[in-house]
Amino acid sequence: QNRLEKVGLQIVCAGFVNYTAKEARVHYAEHVEKSFYPELEDYIVSDKAYGMVVEGEDVIKRVRFIVNGPEKAPSAGSIRYDIPKLMGRELDITKNVIHASDKPESEEIEERVFRSLLAK
Repeated sequence: QNRLEKVGLQIVCAGFVNYTAKEARVHYAEHVEKSFYPELEDYIVSDKAYGMVVEGEDVIKRVRFIVNGPEKAPSAGSIRYDIPKLMGRELDITKNVIHASDKPESEEIEERVFRSLLAK
């Protein structure tokens, strides 16, 4: 949260939610047919998830940089790299400590799912 606010992004909605398999399939629709998806779904429905809706200029690009760093793989200084290290965990594509929308179309779907879960 602090990393986002430090660069002038605004968190407009946040909280813990519990995904069901149905909601996970909507959230990750573009990955459902991929080989790693079953493990990803098992992980996201296994416990509470903390979500946020973030606003600001170039929000998707800026959040993804904070989450992943400048490279395709997580790099030092990014949330995906730093937090697992602090937790003594290995980096894992299906057990990410954070997810960030990659395009406006995904963001709309993911925000809708998150807000509906938050309302429960």
